[in-house]
Amino acid sequence: MKLAIISDPHGSFADLKAVLESVRRETEHILCLGDLYECHIGKKRRNERFHDVTDVVTYDPDYEALLTFPSLRGNQEERIDEVLVVSHPIKTRIALLPEQTTLDEALFLHGHQVKWNKDWEPIVDKGKYPLVFIGHSHIPGIYRKGRSLPWEIGTPFKLKKKRYVINVGAIIFDREWCLYDTEARTVTRMKA
Repeated sequence: MKLAIISDPHGSFADLKAVLESVRRETEHILCLGDLYECHIGKKRRNERFHDVTDVVTYDPDYEALLTFPSLRGNQEERIDEVLVVSHPIKTRIALLPEQTTLDEALFLHGHQVKWNKDWEPIVDKGKYPLVFIGHSHIPGIYRKGRSLPWEIGTPFKLKKKRYVINVGAIIFDREWCLYDTEARTVTRMKA
């Protein structure tokens, strides 16, 4: 199976639309690693509560119509859910998002749940899944034993029977995503 792994659209209609057009030329299987939305409330104000959706997040019906694929909960969704205290379709969508999911040998999560070094490289504890796909930092990369490996756009990276952390990059601004071929055991860094 070929799985498109996307992350971090942050509410950008134009960027998400362009990436989805690129993705659909390769596969119909899509998973988003989170941060579908951009929360207007910063971390320092996360103890406040808001009753007006527009204070917290931009609701765009055209953008919502693009969200036809499964997604995980990112840190933006967590903050929106925390500070917005009214019933709204965005709150309903967020309530249904899992924090992580798995597929065979791969674990998928947003990435705000892991540690990061000073260069924004992930520090992921060993676990039972040899492949860990993340987003969050907006910096695409493949890591093996904490070291970044070369990963050029459009060139499939062959995954050996080893442990890897794969940061798929961001939709917003960069329009990057990852194509994971489960049968060929490759990951390809893609750009719309």
